[in-house]
Amino acid sequence: MVLSVIKYGALSGKTRAMFGRLLTSKDYHEMVQKRSVSDIASYLKYNTHYKDVLENEEESRIHRGHLENTLKHAYITDFSKLLKFSVGNIRDFVGLVYKKLEIESLKLLFRVFEAGHYDQEKLDESLLFLTHKTELNIPKLALSRNLEELIAGLKGSSYYEVLRPFMITAPESRLFSLEMALDLYYFKMLQDATQRLAGKDLEIARQVYGTEIDAFNIFWIYRAKQIYRRDKEWIYSYIVASYYKISRKDIERMVSANSTDEFLAAVKDTPYSDLFEGFEPGEYEYHYWELMYRMHRKNFRRDNFSIACVISYLRLKEIEMNNIISIIEGIRYKLSPEQIQKFVVGLDY
Repeated sequence: MVLSVIKYGALSGKTRAMFGRLLTSKDYHEMVQKRSVSDIASYLKYNTHYKDVLENEEESRIHRGHLENTLKHAYITDFSKLLKFSVGNIRDFVGLVYKKLEIESLKLLFRVFEAGHYDQEKLDESLLFLTHKTELNIPKLALSRNLEELIAGLKGSSYYEVLRPFMITAPESRLFSLEMALDLYYFKMLQDATQRLAGKDLEIARQVYGTEIDAFNIFWIYRAKQIYRRDKEWIYSYIVASYYKISRKDIERMVSANSTDEFLAAVKDTPYSDLFEGFEPGEYEYHYWELMYRMHRKNFRRDNFSIACVISYLRLKEIEMNNIISIIEGIRYKLSPEQIQKFVVGLDY
């Protein structure tokens, strides 16, 4: 314990102070009642820690894209501060928390280009999480007009080497191949980084990546069977062969399910039975983030003098950012406060 306090003293103190500034349930209940982006910006500016990043903004004139970019800049700032306090193997693992955001941003851009709906604003927004990569020419990437140009612009980064082999894939399956390549690349890095940790850090890292991989495998099997309608061999070829709270037998039962009911019954017999509770479109992603929220909040409070103090804070900050964006989107589509609340993770904690 003494060694952990020495090792994580400064980092733990820093993250505890930042954790204390995260939005509360009261803040979310207040924001879902707002009816415009300006109202949200005003609330954040005058009632929360976002006053620092919104200090020079005229909230009555701010638009959705600009506010979302401001939130992303705030996250990047927090990440950069905490990375400076992290060293060695810990720094590598912490970097993977951010790596996941990079990958999700790239996947979003792939979908935009493959759908044929070029959107300069969306391109600029998603490139924010790549701006710290000094090997990339971000202004050049921002000029990309199609998927080929975007991936060519990634040359010099590890992403280019991962994605390049799939550029010759048939158009109808290219998007799928690119996204799966990124996911599998991320999990391989996560496993490698975890193996370089020890003690309590190793235990927590195994829990974090184990939960992520278990959920990935479950969701992948569901999509493969319900959306892609593919055979068992094809499904198994994309399974991440690492199990935490589910066994290979559980996986085999899900893959062999002959109906949605059989699949859901197989999931119900695992510790992830809540993931498909309610089973409405898009609901399982919400349940996944609720699971992650509870896990990271518990880890942060219980194991603050460990790697949990930084990776759990960053995940909770990510969830906060996504919650605000979900509220903004709900207002944009004129949803009622009750409807918007269904998309806010950790609302009642």
